Amino acid sequence: MESGLKTNEILSKLPARFYERIIRDIPSSAWVLILTSDPILKKVVLEGFSLQPAKFSRMVLQPPIMNRLRRELQTNEKFFEKILAQWKEEQTAVVSYLGMLDSDFIAQNIWKLRDLLGPERFCIGLCALGLQAVQRVAETVVEEDFWSKLPDADLFELLVPTLTVWGEFIEKHPGLSADFLQSQEGNSFLFDIEGGQTEQEKPGAESKEPFKKVEKKLKKAQLDLVHIGEQLSGARGENEDLRKRIKGYETEFEKKLADAVSRIRREWFERYQHFDREGAVKEAERLESLLQRTRRALELQKKADEEYGVISDIRAKLLEIDLSLNRIEAVYADSLVVHKEVEKVKEALLTEKSRLSKLPGIRKVLGTPHGNGGDIVARINLLDPIPANLPKMNNLRKMAQSLCEIGLVSDTAQLEEAVRHKRRQILERLYSKFEPERRKRAPDPRFLEDFISSGQSRRYELFIDGYNVLLRVQEGDEHSLRPGFTQFREQFIEAVAAKGKYFAKVYLVFDGVEDSRDLQANTEIIYTDKTRRSADAVIIERIAARKDKKVLLVTADEGIISVVEDRIFALVDVVDFYMYLFEQPK
Repeated sequence: MESGLKTNEILSKLPARFYERIIRDIPSSAWVLILTSDPILKKVVLEGFSLQPAKFSRMVLQPPIMNRLRRELQTNEKFFEKILAQWKEEQTAVVSYLGMLDSDFIAQNIWKLRDLLGPERFCIGLCALGLQAVQRVAETVVEEDFWSKLPDADLFELLVPTLTVWGEFIEKHPGLSADFLQSQEGNSFLFDIEGGQTEQEKPGAESKEPFKKVEKKLKKAQLDLVHIGEQLSGARGENEDLRKRIKGYETEFEKKLADAVSRIRREWFERYQHFDREGAVKEAERLESLLQRTRRALELQKKADEEYGVISDIRAKLLEIDLSLNRIEAVYADSLVVHKEVEKVKEALLTEKSRLSKLPGIRKVLGTPHGNGGDIVARINLLDPIPANLPKMNNLRKMAQSLCEIGLVSDTAQLEEAVRHKRRQILERLYSKFEPERRKRAPDPRFLEDFISSGQSRRYELFIDGYNVLLRVQEGDEHSLRPGFTQFREQFIEAVAAKGKYFAKVYLVFDGVEDSRDLQANTEIIYTDKTRRSADAVIIERIAARKDKKVLLVTADEGIISVVEDRIFALVDVVDFYMYLFEQPK
């Protein structure tokens, strides 16, 4: 398992009590020596407190100092390793106990060892032995229950083997066990051999008195050593400051000397400067050449103004064009019939405005455009109310919120109203254009929208005569011969595929150059080789081959209708179907 990054991740998730236990397990005298050896750390930790070592030994457990030490342990990796090494020296019993255990045994009994040693010391011991990166251990120590769960009776299952072996040894060698408990190593043990018959007595105060004097002298020697170390550190700091000041004085002196020499040299050469006649003549010629270039540049600018115009003239022309387009926009919005000459003038004005917008320096005339969406609304109002623009209106309605978010439109309501108005114009023109012809056939009592919304349409297959629908929709319109018909057809295919989910299967048939098929969801797009078999023949053949009448047909071709009229469930009107494809969702 990778130990580098994994160890850092584990340490970053450990709680504050982990670091506080490290601080408390190290005695104050050791902290005095650690901080004395690092003046920078000492200044950070003891800021606002007395720097005397005698007082610090009593202040180390105060909350502010503990918080600072904990913060250093969490953020300073080298300091953490140094303190962890000191902790190992102070808590040799815990480290030795864990060191005797196998890593697999620790991973299997992690909760029992945690109850025995406590979560903090157990986790610190793992870090000291480098076992925190074992996968099972790493997953457990970061759990919240690891630090909050109370010990339970399962802990003693861990001690049963050890106590059993120890009890058997005492029974075999009672004298040797008693000698061990009376020794210095076993002095702190509380085991009662043979029911408490050999209970050890604690040493009296008289035996501890000499040790107290020695400890007092040792503490005094440690304080003297700390004081001498502080004096040495202070002397070294003062020496370093003096060196820096001397270096600064030397640098400043060298700079002043160089400036003085440069100033004297400059004054000397200015006093005895040589007059260069040849250079003066060249300077005069250069000045005359510059004046000639200036005159020529101004003449070229005059010609450019005559060719492109000045800002005031261009601004006046643009204002007149915008006013004219606004009036034409009102005509498109309010008039029932738009005169052909108005359409031609509109195209010419838009072309001229596009030409003027490409002139060099036109930004000076236009200024910074404002993201209010007025230009977009104006372009929408100027669109011709033809079926090819109906998909564009649906796309614009979907993009309204996005245009507002990127700052191109400030008021989405204005844009949506313009889209609804233009869409209504297209549908009204389409409806009024084909309404008389639709009355030639008896109306079907079934309504397409109700039929689809009720879910009945999902049991029926839909056959669409593609070019018949497109040509019927654009019939009699001068825009039908424009090169955008291919895009118009692709928009129609995309809309049919989107609505195909409301039918069992959709067949969209076109006359083509060669036979080909494309499948989009449940919509099959068929292109027939019209030199061998037309789209009409494919539709008739497929409907005639069916045994049921669960078929809906979209066409206005009487040749197809007369053949399959008895084999279909309903005939869908071309205009109704086209308007349904691009209707706005409710």
